[in-house]
Amino acid sequence: MGEGWFLVETSGSTPSVVMVGPRSKQWRPVSNMFRGSVYTTVLQLLDTVLNNLKQSQVLLDVGGPRLALAHPVLGPSRQVHAILMWIGDATETPPPEPPVWAFAWELADPISPQFVDDPQNRTMTDWLSGCARLSDIRRTVVDVHGAGIGDRFGGDWIRTDGTVERYAMRVVATFDGPCVLGVSVRLPETLAEADDELLPRVALRAVAAHTGTSSAVLHASSGRVLAWLTDARPAFAREILSGRAAAPPPVGTTPIDEAGELVVGFFETGS
Repeated sequence: MGEGWFLVETSGSTPSVVMVGPRSKQWRPVSNMFRGSVYTTVLQLLDTVLNNLKQSQVLLDVGGPRLALAHPVLGPSRQVHAILMWIGDATETPPPEPPVWAFAWELADPISPQFVDDPQNRTMTDWLSGCARLSDIRRTVVDVHGAGIGDRFGGDWIRTDGTVERYAMRVVATFDGPCVLGVSVRLPETLAEADDELLPRVALRAVAAHTGTSSAVLHASSGRVLAWLTDARPAFAREILSGRAAAPPPVGTTPIDEAGELVVGFFETGS
């Protein structure tokens, strides 16, 4: 995220700063960043955006005229997940906004939660299949599978195209049951294909193409796919590929957590 912008998460009872520029802030209270009349004005600006669901701005007097801009980050059903803010010299043009998006996962299906109001009808399996690092997949799965109301998570997803998504998620109660509300910022730097973080995925892709196999992270008890680790996929039904239904038994598995609940399974691509 560009310097000068910061992201305020608003899904909880009080707003929390989760990112300042590209740096994570671990739900830092807004009161830790501002004091006195400036703090009061910033809170009023946040309330205005939450109530009106549109951009707002206000002038601050902090050692000279300063401009504070605030943009809502809207998720499904136009719910505000976060507010993107910039405070700078009132005579300067603000830098371009960083790419931010909001998402929500329904936890009615805790194995592979579904995106809320998603036109592509995607699941968490579909999203995690675009992650390059096995560690990102495992961390997200462990966080979400054990999630309870009020839990908060954060981290990075390195995508297979080399982009990096820095995210923050919170579990909230809704009329339809627990739900994960998330917000993600795409960092400006893109990793090269030969970057150390991407090499394991590149190697997996080469091995899969040579052997005619595919691999996936599986939930051992249910047999459902949590993320595909290779671009090639078996000729399974969409419900299996997206983690909604159990996959056929793999030809082999390797545990990747101490409890043995998460395994990497191997399939013949033509199966």
